[in-house]
Amino acid sequence: MEAVYEPLGWKRESETSYQPVSATISPDPSGQHVSPMSRPRHHRRSRVLLHWLWHFLSLLWLAPIITLLYLNLSHYVIGASVWCPRGQCNAESNSETVYKRAQELDRQDHDTNGALQFVSKALEVWFMCVATSLVYDLSILFARKGRGLPVGYLLSHLEFTDIRYIFSPLLWSSPWPHRNAVPEKRARILKLYIFAIITALLTILANLMGPSTAVLVLPTLQWIDTPHIMNTTFDNIAAAHRPTEDAGFSYCNATELVARNYSCTSYSYGPSMDQWAAQGISSITQAGNMDGQLLLGTSQEYALSFSFNATANGGMLTWVPSRQVLREMSHEVRKTQGQLAEYDPPEYPDQVFNNSLQTILKRQGPSLGFQWFCSASNVFDLYLNETQRIRCYTGWTLEQGNDTYTKCLRLGTNFDNTDYNSQFWLAIDDPDVPEYETGVEVHFADRAMYFNDTEDFGSGIKSCLTNDTSPSCDWDQIFSTTLPEEFRNISSNVFFVSYQVPSLENADGRIYCEHVTYLSFATYNVDTSPMSNTQNLVTLSNINAPADYGAPIILSPDWYLAAWSVDYNATLDGSRQIVKKLIEVLPDTYELGDQSFDWYYFNLLHGYAMGQALSMVNHYNGSVPAELKSRAVKEANEDPAHPVLHTWATIHVWAYGLSGRTSKLGTAVVLLGSGCVLARFFLGLVTGIQERSTVEVLAAAFEHRHQGEFEGLEEASHLAKVRYQVVEDGDGKQRFIPSKRTSRWSHA
Repeated sequence: MEAVYEPLGWKRESETSYQPVSATISPDPSGQHVSPMSRPRHHRRSRVLLHWLWHFLSLLWLAPIITLLYLNLSHYVIGASVWCPRGQCNAESNSETVYKRAQELDRQDHDTNGALQFVSKALEVWFMCVATSLVYDLSILFARKGRGLPVGYLLSHLEFTDIRYIFSPLLWSSPWPHRNAVPEKRARILKLYIFAIITALLTILANLMGPSTAVLVLPTLQWIDTPHIMNTTFDNIAAAHRPTEDAGFSYCNATELVARNYSCTSYSYGPSMDQWAAQGISSITQAGNMDGQLLLGTSQEYALSFSFNATANGGMLTWVPSRQVLREMSHEVRKTQGQLAEYDPPEYPDQVFNNSLQTILKRQGPSLGFQWFCSASNVFDLYLNETQRIRCYTGWTLEQGNDTYTKCLRLGTNFDNTDYNSQFWLAIDDPDVPEYETGVEVHFADRAMYFNDTEDFGSGIKSCLTNDTSPSCDWDQIFSTTLPEEFRNISSNVFFVSYQVPSLENADGRIYCEHVTYLSFATYNVDTSPMSNTQNLVTLSNINAPADYGAPIILSPDWYLAAWSVDYNATLDGSRQIVKKLIEVLPDTYELGDQSFDWYYFNLLHGYAMGQALSMVNHYNGSVPAELKSRAVKEANEDPAHPVLHTWATIHVWAYGLSGRTSKLGTAVVLLGSGCVLARFFLGLVTGIQERSTVEVLAAAFEHRHQGEFEGLEEASHLAKVRYQVVEDGDGKQRFIPSKRTSRWSHA
């Protein structure tokens, strides 16, 4: 039978309660013994009052934490500065004083962030106090039960804040009985290990609380999207048709466009073509220097300028912004820059932009991209009748491959296909340049066919071209032959531009460029600050993946004539810069190909001309259906061929948020800390444990009479395993009751 022992001068009343044998413990000044119950009780009432006051203050830690969580979870935007009272901190980003204002805001941000560091530290210290109380309450709770708590755990609430505590051997060895003790039940040892694990976790949590609260307290500079406005839905693009008044040519009327007289576009776009040519020529020259680089030229539309974007996914494509979209964006940009005071789009209140360090307007819209390949070749035509012919270009090769093919198109009417033709002339009369008149033929064909000496892919085109039976051949059947996969992207909806130089000895010689054009949807971006974006340059982003392009689109050759500002079958004045340079480089381009430096000039000039044509193509939009107004419904029902086009802005502001892994980790730590605060509050309500000061604990230890529980134990690891119950006497003082099995205490 297990012996029960009582400390000297005490008698056991219950498992956790002891009372002194004598009720007269301390004398009063008159020499009379005074009962502890007759002492003044205001000290006890003060202790209880302070106990509950600290309970309330501990719980109050949740107030700033909940506020910070709300600010971060709601991505609360402050403004252009951390210190932004009432949301008024105009960054003056469109003013000449923007840099001076930026310095002022930077000084304010530095001071405010410094103050917030102190706030973060205060929250950390506050939590340390709460966690200390929690560890103390747990230690007393464990010490009141069973055989008490090992000595190594009695001061855990003072040691646990040091991260080294979790590596202390005493923390993990104290639950096991020392060598002189009777073996302990495993259930009791497990309970003590639970205490050790809880304490270790609180050690980690307390040490992470500082940086975690700092992550939540300190705002960061972020790019924040304003709400997306459902602007319109895309209907269709006008690329397959000749230009009309809807194309937005300011100086062209319907009569001129119907007559295919596109010289009217020269007022707006003739200079832009020459500007591109001049920029390209200059950039190629600069790129020849040791540290030089080829830079693309820019063109202007209303208040914005643009260049081309290139993507290498699925083959190199050059993407061209739509001038129509740029015209639509120009109003918004000028308003944001303060140039249109009367123009106030309701979706963009001034305060949103004035309280940001930088504003980027964004709009979704269509963009046309093209792949092109140029080559010097010979051409021959097989005339089937007065309205039909087969045009073939020799010397064609795949981009990756050595086989040479002849590429053929159907041109004319009454074919079972879609094809268009246009032409114009480039002429120059300059003593410094040989006199050339260059014919430019532009074709679009929905299908191309290939053959060489050994292969025609089963189409029969080779025999039809070489025999007198060609008029009786089924050309529609020939051009419907299925081609290998490597020919897929270059055999349907092909756009051809052929440059002829009649003055050369070879009258059939051509430099031709073939293109395939794709429709995609992109995000148009423009930085509205005239300081950081002096040219109001627009860039494209979020262009669809290659798998979403679909088949190449139909493109009318007349858009190419409009780009050159030339009438159908007319001659373009050679006084223009791009005409002069193009004719100048044609001879060496044809004779030497890519071995000539003129080859690069030619490709650049032709690329600019093609980009100009695609930028002019207009499109048609429709209203957003009512059923798509709901964002959730929109995501499910939007037609990929007729997408909803959004408008929004991205602003650079100080804001709260959980965008990074660090902030999410900080949130997790703070949530765990909140759980600890609640646990401590409810534990105090249930147990009523009152925290003792270190002085009181030491006094209780000094008052304890040693009963031999440490005999034979010299090492700290053994001493830490001795267990004590912690109880309160009738006067509310702490007492240590050793757990001892080998001898009985006797009353002193």
